[in-house]
Amino acid sequence: MQDFTSHIYWECPECGHSNDQEVSVPELNFSAENTSDMAVDDQAEIECEGCDTVYMGHVWVNAGEAVFELEDPHQFTVHGDMPMYGPDEDYEPPTDPHSIALESFRQLTIMVGAPSPENDPQFTNRLIFAGAVSSLEACLGDTLINAVRSKAAVRDELLKNNQKLGSISISAAELAANPQAVTLRVVHDLKAILYHNLEVVNVLYRDAFGVGLFPSKDQSDILFPAMRKRHDCVHRNGCDKEGNKLTDFDDDYVRSTIDAMIAVVDHVEDATSEDLPF
Repeated sequence: MQDFTSHIYWECPECGHSNDQEVSVPELNFSAENTSDMAVDDQAEIECEGCDTVYMGHVWVNAGEAVFELEDPHQFTVHGDMPMYGPDEDYEPPTDPHSIALESFRQLTIMVGAPSPENDPQFTNRLIFAGAVSSLEACLGDTLINAVRSKAAVRDELLKNNQKLGSISISAAELAANPQAVTLRVVHDLKAILYHNLEVVNVLYRDAFGVGLFPSKDQSDILFPAMRKRHDCVHRNGCDKEGNKLTDFDDDYVRSTIDAMIAVVDHVEDATSEDLPF
């Protein structure tokens, strides 16, 4: 069954780490006749990825957002994005995510500069930008999951080098019942990764393949800031937290961002398809 989740950004009061997470929330009451009656609440906990502190409290979920009121060990509030169903556990990545990504980038590049509404001249370019980010996410996630499934050496390097995945606990009974239990658990956790969080994904690729995402600093200098703009495009129709419309998305910016994404997926394809050094 798919998890019902909300995307949250929050700063840990304990260590100051900026968390970017998809967290489970209670499912809305979809049997309600009115949207206002769909709201639900439940106990909640979230964990800081920086210091592993677990915060306890309650979450209130409606059709538009999830609000976390945390009380222990610190009292603070987190507003999450519109709740929705998370990754499908039965999802099967395509066998050639690189070619699919390149075709998407090609089509999106052709569309750059297409007409937009008069009152929002960069609207279409923002949609193209968001579509390109989604294509990049899909390629990075599918490539890593395919490699973990098909190459035991990649899975083992990931478990050895990545502290979080390496701490996965599998019982002897689970392993006896299914020799693939470890791989299945790793894939399960990889499906939950937010692949626009390039800091996290860069570490995963280094841990799994011994190589990072970026062929040069030129691409990282473009894409790290671009991923921070993704949220404003997807969730605020191109506005920042203060409600100001972003004006970054001219034709040159969107094309250069897509070019950087193409360089990344080409680099990843070359690095992950070669004979691995372990």
